[in-house]
Amino acid sequence: MRHPVEAYAIRVEHGGRSLTYSGDTGSCDSLDELALGTDLFLCEAAFTHGKENIPDLHLNGREAGECAQRAGAGRLLLTHIPPWTDPRVNLADARAVYGGPAELAAPGVTYEV
Repeated sequence: MRHPVEAYAIRVEHGGRSLTYSGDTGSCDSLDELALGTDLFLCEAAFTHGKENIPDLHLNGREAGECAQRAGAGRLLLTHIPPWTDPRVNLADARAVYGGPAELAAPGVTYEV
């Protein structure tokens, strides 16, 4: 992944289903490829579109949605949103560019893959 320090994304597959987690990253082809056709895409969205613009550090909601769209992900869950970032803005930005179901990851919730 693209990040100032070594960072990884992961994809888990079982029984014909898949979960991809972005980890910390800026936009990159490697993430698009890893998330290709994933059923559930857990993607970080720490930045706000139009506010922070630090390349190769974190995604914003729009970039997370664009990646999910390019990958043809079945479902998008936004995560890694810090307290100073409005999660509703990031979710709206993701939904503006991603045609599938998108929501905010919540602590303690179980998600079916």
